[in-house]
Amino acid sequence: MMNNSSSPSQPLQVQHLPWASLAWVSHIGKVREENQDQILVKTWPDHAAILAVVADGMGGGRGGQRAAQLTIETFEKLVAQPLPESREDIYNQLLAKFYEADEAIRDEGCQSFQLVGMGSTVVAAIITPQDYVHLYAGDSRLYHLRENVPLYKTADDSIVRVLLEIGKITPEQVATHPRRSQVTSCLGGREGTGQFSIDPKWQEDNEVSPLRSLQPNDILLLSSDGLHNYFSDAEIQHLRSDPSFSPETRLTDLLQNALDRGGKDNISAILLSITPGVTSSK
Repeated sequence: MMNNSSSPSQPLQVQHLPWASLAWVSHIGKVREENQDQILVKTWPDHAAILAVVADGMGGGRGGQRAAQLTIETFEKLVAQPLPESREDIYNQLLAKFYEADEAIRDEGCQSFQLVGMGSTVVAAIITPQDYVHLYAGDSRLYHLRENVPLYKTADDSIVRVLLEIGKITPEQVATHPRRSQVTSCLGGREGTGQFSIDPKWQEDNEVSPLRSLQPNDILLLSSDGLHNYFSDAEIQHLRSDPSFSPETRLTDLLQNALDRGGKDNISAILLSITPGVTSSK
Protein backbone atom coordinates (compact mmCIF):
# COMPACT_ATOMS: atom_id res chain seq x y z
CA MET A 1 0.00 0.00 0.00
CA MET A 2 1.38 3.39 -0.93
CA ASN A 3 0.50 6.99 -0.30
CA ASN A 4 2.02 9.11 -3.05
CA SER A 5 1.56 12.68 -1.87
CA SER A 6 1.20 14.50 -5.17
CA SER A 7 -1.95 16.32 -4.09
CA PRO A 8 -1.87 19.11 -1.49
CA SER A 9 -2.91 16.82 1.36
CA GLN A 10 -3.60 13.13 1.80
CA PRO A 11 -5.97 11.84 4.48
CA LEU A 12 -4.47 9.84 7.27
CA GLN A 13 -4.22 6.16 6.34
CA VAL A 14 -4.04 3.14 8.61
CA GLN A 15 -2.85 -0.44 8.22
CA HIS A 16 -2.90 -3.33 10.67
CA LEU A 17 -0.69 -6.39 10.37
CA PRO A 18 -0.56 -9.32 12.81
CA TRP A 19 2.64 -7.90 14.29
CA ALA A 20 2.32 -4.13 13.81
CA SER A 21 -0.11 -1.25 13.44
CA LEU A 22 0.80 1.85 11.50
CA ALA A 23 -0.59 5.13 10.25
CA TRP A 24 0.76 7.70 7.82
CA VAL A 25 -0.17 11.15 6.56
CA SER A 26 1.15 13.95 4.35
CA HIS A 27 -0.19 17.50 4.59
CA ILE A 28 0.68 20.62 2.64
CA GLY A 29 0.77 22.73 5.82
CA LYS A 30 -0.52 26.29 6.16
CA VAL A 31 2.04 28.26 4.13
CA ARG A 32 3.46 26.29 1.19
CA GLU A 33 1.76 26.37 -2.21
CA GLU A 34 2.48 22.72 -2.99
CA ASN A 35 3.34 19.56 -1.14
CA GLN A 36 6.90 18.49 -1.96
CA ASP A 37 6.85 15.61 0.53
CA GLN A 38 6.24 12.03 -0.59
CA ILE A 39 5.53 8.95 1.55
CA LEU A 40 5.84 5.26 0.79
CA VAL A 41 4.42 2.51 2.99
CA LYS A 42 4.46 -0.95 1.48
CA THR A 43 4.67 -4.51 2.76
CA TRP A 44 6.29 -7.55 1.21
CA PRO A 45 3.67 -10.02 -0.10
CA ASP A 46 4.03 -12.36 2.88
CA HIS A 47 3.83 -9.43 5.34
CA ALA A 48 7.23 -10.42 6.71
CA ALA A 49 8.49 -6.83 6.48
CA ILE A 50 7.38 -3.27 5.90
CA LEU A 51 9.15 -0.69 3.76
CA ALA A 52 8.66 2.84 5.10
CA VAL A 53 10.07 5.93 3.36
CA VAL A 54 9.65 9.67 3.88
CA ALA A 55 11.11 11.94 1.19
CA ASP A 56 11.18 15.74 1.51
CA GLY A 57 11.79 17.39 -1.85
CA MET A 58 13.80 20.56 -2.38
CA GLY A 59 13.90 22.87 -5.40
CA GLY A 60 11.92 25.58 -7.09
CA GLY A 61 9.12 25.08 -9.59
CA ARG A 62 8.15 21.45 -9.62
CA GLY A 63 11.72 20.34 -8.85
CA GLY A 64 11.28 19.40 -5.20
CA GLN A 65 8.11 17.47 -5.79
CA ARG A 66 9.67 15.63 -8.73
CA ALA A 67 12.83 14.76 -6.78
CA ALA A 68 10.78 13.28 -3.96
CA GLN A 69 8.63 11.39 -6.46
CA LEU A 70 11.71 9.89 -8.13
CA THR A 71 12.96 8.86 -4.70
CA ILE A 72 9.74 7.03 -3.88
CA GLU A 73 9.59 5.38 -7.31
CA THR A 74 13.12 4.09 -6.81
CA PHE A 75 12.57 2.69 -3.32
CA GLU A 76 9.27 1.08 -4.28
CA LYS A 77 11.21 -1.38 -6.47
CA LEU A 78 12.58 -3.01 -3.31
CA VAL A 79 9.30 -4.76 -2.56
CA ALA A 80 9.35 -6.47 -5.95
CA GLN A 81 12.49 -8.30 -4.81
CA PRO A 82 12.62 -11.11 -2.22
CA LEU A 83 13.60 -9.93 1.23
CA PRO A 84 17.18 -11.09 1.91
CA GLU A 85 17.75 -13.37 4.90
CA SER A 86 20.94 -11.58 5.94
CA ARG A 87 20.51 -8.24 7.67
CA GLU A 88 23.70 -7.00 6.04
CA ASP A 89 22.22 -7.89 2.66
CA ILE A 90 19.07 -5.93 3.57
CA TYR A 91 21.29 -2.99 4.47
CA ASN A 92 23.16 -3.20 1.17
CA GLN A 93 19.91 -3.51 -0.78
CA LEU A 94 18.51 -0.40 0.94
CA LEU A 95 21.79 1.49 0.52
CA ALA A 96 21.83 0.75 -3.21
CA LYS A 97 18.47 2.50 -3.61
CA PHE A 98 19.91 5.70 -2.12
CA TYR A 99 22.56 5.78 -4.83
CA GLU A 100 20.06 4.79 -7.51
CA ALA A 101 17.63 7.55 -6.47
CA ASP A 102 20.45 10.09 -6.29
CA GLU A 103 21.51 9.23 -9.83
CA ALA A 104 17.93 9.40 -11.13
CA ILE A 105 17.39 12.85 -9.61
CA ARG A 106 20.69 14.20 -10.88
CA ASP A 107 20.10 12.80 -14.38
CA GLU A 108 16.64 14.30 -14.69
CA GLY A 109 17.79 17.58 -13.16
CA CYS A 110 20.32 17.97 -15.96
CA GLN A 111 17.61 17.70 -18.61
CA SER A 112 15.61 20.79 -17.68
CA PHE A 113 16.68 24.24 -16.55
CA GLN A 114 13.62 24.34 -14.28
CA LEU A 115 14.81 21.23 -12.45
CA VAL A 116 18.49 22.09 -12.02
CA GLY A 117 19.56 21.57 -8.41
CA MET A 118 16.47 19.67 -7.35
CA GLY A 119 16.99 17.26 -4.50
CA SER A 120 15.37 15.37 -1.68
CA THR A 121 16.13 14.40 1.87
CA VAL A 122 15.03 10.89 2.75
CA VAL A 123 14.72 8.48 5.64
CA ALA A 124 13.96 4.83 4.87
CA ALA A 125 13.52 1.69 6.93
CA ILE A 126 12.88 -1.99 6.29
CA ILE A 127 11.04 -3.22 9.38
CA THR A 128 10.46 -6.81 10.52
CA PRO A 129 8.87 -8.01 13.79
CA GLN A 130 12.30 -8.43 15.38
CA ASP A 131 14.34 -5.52 14.06
CA TYR A 132 14.76 -2.89 11.38
CA VAL A 133 17.44 -1.52 9.09
CA HIS A 134 17.33 2.24 8.53
CA LEU A 135 19.27 4.83 6.55
CA TYR A 136 18.90 8.54 5.89
CA ALA A 137 20.35 11.52 4.06
CA GLY A 138 19.45 15.03 5.17
CA ASP A 139 17.13 16.07 7.97
CA SER A 140 14.21 13.67 7.57
CA ARG A 141 14.28 11.64 10.79
CA LEU A 142 13.57 8.31 12.40
CA TYR A 143 12.70 8.10 16.10
CA HIS A 144 12.62 4.85 18.10
CA LEU A 145 10.70 4.84 21.37
CA ARG A 146 10.93 2.11 24.01
CA GLU A 147 9.77 2.11 27.59
CA ASN A 148 12.49 2.98 30.12
CA VAL A 149 15.08 3.45 27.36
CA PRO A 150 16.44 6.83 26.17
CA LEU A 151 14.93 8.08 22.94
CA TYR A 152 16.84 7.14 19.79
CA LYS A 153 16.75 9.52 16.85
CA THR A 154 18.81 9.94 13.72
CA ALA A 155 21.28 12.83 13.62
CA ASP A 156 20.39 15.40 10.95
CA ASP A 157 22.80 16.11 8.13
CA SER A 158 22.33 19.85 8.59
CA ILE A 159 24.14 23.11 9.19
CA VAL A 160 22.46 23.68 12.56
CA ARG A 161 23.55 20.25 13.84
CA VAL A 162 27.16 21.13 13.00
CA LEU A 163 26.80 24.50 14.73
CA LEU A 164 25.23 22.80 17.74
CA GLU A 165 27.99 20.20 18.00
CA ILE A 166 30.76 22.81 17.94
CA GLY A 167 28.96 24.97 20.48
CA LYS A 168 28.13 27.92 18.23
CA ILE A 169 24.42 27.70 19.06
CA THR A 170 22.32 26.27 21.89
CA PRO A 171 19.59 23.63 21.55
CA GLU A 172 17.03 26.37 22.15
CA GLN A 173 18.29 28.31 19.13
CA VAL A 174 17.95 25.44 16.65
CA ALA A 175 14.23 25.86 15.92
CA THR A 176 14.57 29.54 14.96
CA HIS A 177 18.03 29.61 13.41
CA PRO A 178 18.00 31.22 9.92
CA ARG A 179 19.97 28.26 8.45
CA ARG A 180 17.85 25.54 10.06
CA SER A 181 16.60 24.30 6.67
CA GLN A 182 20.06 23.95 5.08
CA VAL A 183 21.18 20.33 4.81
CA THR A 184 24.69 19.02 4.31
CA SER A 185 23.54 15.86 2.52
CA CYS A 186 20.65 14.96 0.24
CA LEU A 187 19.77 12.99 -2.87
CA GLY A 188 20.56 15.13 -5.93
CA GLY A 189 20.73 18.85 -5.30
CA ARG A 190 24.54 19.10 -5.25
CA GLU A 191 27.00 20.92 -7.43
CA GLY A 192 29.65 18.88 -9.20
CA THR A 193 30.02 15.18 -8.48
CA GLY A 194 30.80 15.31 -4.77
CA GLN A 195 29.78 12.39 -2.62
CA PHE A 196 26.97 12.64 -0.13
CA SER A 197 26.58 11.11 3.29
CA ILE A 198 24.24 8.17 3.92
CA ASP A 199 24.04 7.14 7.55
CA PRO A 200 24.32 5.11 9.75
CA LYS A 201 27.22 3.11 8.38
CA TRP A 202 27.36 -0.68 8.70
CA GLN A 203 29.60 -2.01 11.49
CA GLU A 204 29.35 1.16 13.55
CA ASP A 205 28.85 0.79 17.29
CA ASN A 206 25.47 -0.19 18.67
CA GLU A 207 24.46 3.38 19.47
CA VAL A 208 24.38 4.39 15.81
CA SER A 209 24.03 1.06 14.01
CA PRO A 210 21.68 0.91 11.01
CA LEU A 211 20.33 -2.36 12.48
CA ARG A 212 18.29 -2.00 15.66
CA SER A 213 16.23 -4.57 17.53
CA LEU A 214 12.50 -4.26 18.18
CA GLN A 215 10.37 -5.35 21.12
CA PRO A 216 6.60 -5.47 21.64
CA ASN A 217 5.15 -1.98 22.23
CA ASP A 218 8.12 -0.25 20.59
CA ILE A 219 7.18 2.76 18.46
CA LEU A 220 8.86 4.06 15.32
CA LEU A 221 8.25 7.52 13.87
CA LEU A 222 9.62 8.58 10.48
CA SER A 223 9.03 12.25 9.67
CA SER A 224 9.93 15.22 7.52
CA ASP A 225 11.24 18.33 9.24
CA GLY A 226 7.86 19.99 8.75
CA LEU A 227 6.65 17.78 11.57
CA HIS A 228 9.54 17.22 13.95
CA ASN A 229 10.75 20.83 13.92
CA TYR A 230 7.73 21.63 16.09
CA PHE A 231 8.42 19.08 18.81
CA SER A 232 11.02 18.58 21.50
CA ASP A 233 12.52 15.16 22.16
CA ALA A 234 10.55 15.03 25.42
CA GLU A 235 7.29 15.54 23.53
CA ILE A 236 8.18 12.78 21.08
CA GLN A 237 9.11 10.44 23.93
CA HIS A 238 5.75 11.23 25.55
CA LEU A 239 3.97 9.54 22.63
CA ARG A 240 4.24 6.17 24.33
CA SER A 241 2.97 7.31 27.74
CA ASP A 242 -0.69 6.60 26.93
CA PRO A 243 -1.66 2.94 27.57
CA SER A 244 -4.42 3.28 24.96
CA PHE A 245 -1.90 4.35 22.30
CA SER A 246 -2.94 3.94 18.69
CA PRO A 247 -0.85 5.17 15.74
CA GLU A 248 -3.80 6.90 14.08
CA THR A 249 -4.78 8.85 17.20
CA ARG A 250 -1.25 9.92 18.02
CA LEU A 251 -0.41 10.85 14.44
CA THR A 252 -3.59 12.91 14.20
CA ASP A 253 -2.52 14.75 17.35
CA LEU A 254 1.00 15.34 16.01
CA LEU A 255 -0.32 16.74 12.74
CA GLN A 256 -2.78 19.05 14.45
CA ASN A 257 -0.15 20.34 16.87
CA ALA A 258 2.29 21.00 14.03
CA LEU A 259 -0.42 22.99 12.24
CA ASP A 260 -1.38 24.85 15.42
CA ARG A 261 2.27 25.78 16.01
CA GLY A 262 2.67 27.31 12.57
CA GLY A 263 2.50 24.64 9.86
CA LYS A 264 5.12 26.55 7.86
CA ASP A 265 6.31 23.52 5.90
CA ASN A 266 4.84 20.37 4.42
CA ILE A 267 4.11 17.86 7.19
CA SER A 268 4.61 14.13 6.63
CA ALA A 269 5.06 11.18 8.95
CA ILE A 270 4.74 7.43 9.39
CA LEU A 271 4.00 6.12 12.89
CA LEU A 272 4.29 2.40 13.68
CA SER A 273 3.85 0.34 16.84
CA ILE A 274 4.89 -3.28 17.36
CA THR A 275 1.97 -5.39 18.52
CA PRO A 276 2.43 -6.88 22.02
CA GLY A 277 2.35 -10.63 22.45
CA VAL A 278 3.24 -11.45 18.85
CA THR A 279 6.36 -13.32 17.84
CA SER A 280 7.51 -14.01 14.33
CA SER A 281 8.26 -17.36 12.74
CA LYS A 282 10.72 -15.77 10.32
